[in-house]
Amino acid sequence: MQNEFIATVSHELRTPLTSINGAIAMANSGRLGELPAKVGTMLDTAQRNCDRLVALINDLLDMEKVIAGKMDLDVRPHAVRDLVQETIALNRAYGDQYQVQYRFLSPESDAAVEVDQARFVQVLSNYLSNASKFSDPGSDIEVFVTTTDTDCRIQVRDFGKGIPAAFQPHLFEKFSQAESGDSRSTGGTGLGLAICKELVEKMGGTVGFESQAGCGSTFFFELPLVSGSRMPLSA
Repeated sequence: MQNEFIATVSHELRTPLTSINGAIAMANSGRLGELPAKVGTMLDTAQRNCDRLVALINDLLDMEKVIAGKMDLDVRPHAVRDLVQETIALNRAYGDQYQVQYRFLSPESDAAVEVDQARFVQVLSNYLSNASKFSDPGSDIEVFVTTTDTDCRIQVRDFGKGIPAAFQPHLFEKFSQAESGDSRSTGGTGLGLAICKELVEKMGGTVGFESQAGCGSTFFFELPLVSGSRMPLSA
C-alpha cells in the first residue's frame, strides 16, 4: 500500500510540476521579455527547486517500477567504450558546475556487455554526479574499465574525503545520504545508489565500492562480458 501511495502521488505531481517548470524556464530564457534583476533571481531559485522536485519524483517512480517488476529493459550487446564516452559527454556540463573534469583512462577498451543503454548511462551518470559533489574544485574524476575472463567492471574514482566508515554499510540503501563534510549542499534524493543497485542487478550484474577516509572513493559495477570481448586489465 505504501508503494502504491508513493507511485500515485508521484504520478499526480509530475504533470503539474512539469508545467510549472516549463513556464519558469521560458521566463528565465528571456522569451517573455526582460525581467527585473530581483525577479530573475527569484525565478532562478524557483527553477532549481523545481529541478530538485522533478528529480525526486523521477527517482521515486523508477524505484516503484523496479520494486514492482514493471521496468522493461531493452538489453542488447553494446561496446563499453562507446557507452562510457557517451555518458561522460552528457555529464560534462554537470562536472563543470563543480569545477571537476572526467578522465576516461580506458579508451582502447574492446569490452562489450549486454545492457539497456539508457539504464547503463543512468547508473554511470549517478556515479559521476556523486563523485562530482564530493570532490574538491579542480579535481579529476577517473573512469576506467577492467575485465576478467567473464566480467567487465566499470569504475569511477574520485579523490575526495572518502566515505565515513559508519555510513558505508548503508550506501546502497534507499534514502541514504552521507554528510559531505563541507559547506556545499550536495543535494540528491538518497535514492540514486539504491536505484543503481536494482538496475545493475536486473541486468545480471553487481555493484560495489572501495573507500578510505581522506583518500577518496571508487564506485564500480560489474556486468557479464559478452563472449569474445575483453581488454587487458587497466590500472
